Amino acid sequence: MTKAWKVTLSIIVGVLLLFAVAEGGIRAFVSHQVTSEAPEGTSVSFGPKPVTLGLLGGKFPHMKIDQDSTLVVDGNTFTGAPAAVVEMDNVHIAGGDPVAETLHLTSDLPTDYVRAMLNQQLREQMGEDSFLSDIINVSDVNTDPEAGTIHIAFSGGVASLDLKPVTEGGQMRFEATGTKLFGFDLPEQATSAISNALAEGMEEQLAGQQLTFESVDVGAGELTLTLIGHDVPMSELDSATAPAQQAPAN
Repeated sequence: MTKAWKVTLSIIVGVLLLFAVAEGGIRAFVSHQVTSEAPEGTSVSFGPKPVTLGLLGGKFPHMKIDQDSTLVVDGNTFTGAPAAVVEMDNVHIAGGDPVAETLHLTSDLPTDYVRAMLNQQLREQMGEDSFLSDIINVSDVNTDPEAGTIHIAFSGGVASLDLKPVTEGGQMRFEATGTKLFGFDLPEQATSAISNALAEGMEEQLAGQQLTFESVDVGAGELTLTLIGHDVPMSELDSATAPAQQAPAN
């Protein structure tokens, strides 16, 4: 009986060691594959659940990718991508493409990036020859975390607009809480154009076809966007976190 117990114990220990080696090897391999294709400063973690047991069921249990900001803003031009954290659960292969059953994406957008992005979107919406393009030139963007609003100044402070981000049903919009032009209210056309441009700019940069907005938080000097998706292909994630294209300068 004692000998049988020892043999059984040695087999169990051997199997556990094999799993431990396999677990460490898989984690190291996947981490290397991800970081080798990602910008410098990207890290990968996998959580406490064993990867090997999950793979036996055909799914990668959990993966978290933390990507440092590569964003460079120069006036109204920008390159790179904002900082982002992506958490994926139960990643499996479908149609030759890795798919995450659940995906959370969180990204921090600094105010200088918001300003440059907003100028680009306004030009696209209003057109270069619109009379509004002469007065709606975003010169500064800052945040008020206590009020939960974004303060946008135009043409060196000639006009200003306070916007409060709102998420409903997976969509994002901005409510105007204060508008001024030479001390008077901005025209409704201008307010709507700015609000829509800001929302559309963020959706284009982050929200892919299968990602919806969960929350938008106003912090000190930045906006934190959280998006969620279900059954999200990794190709969709690539487009959502791809480096930002350079915007045309004014």
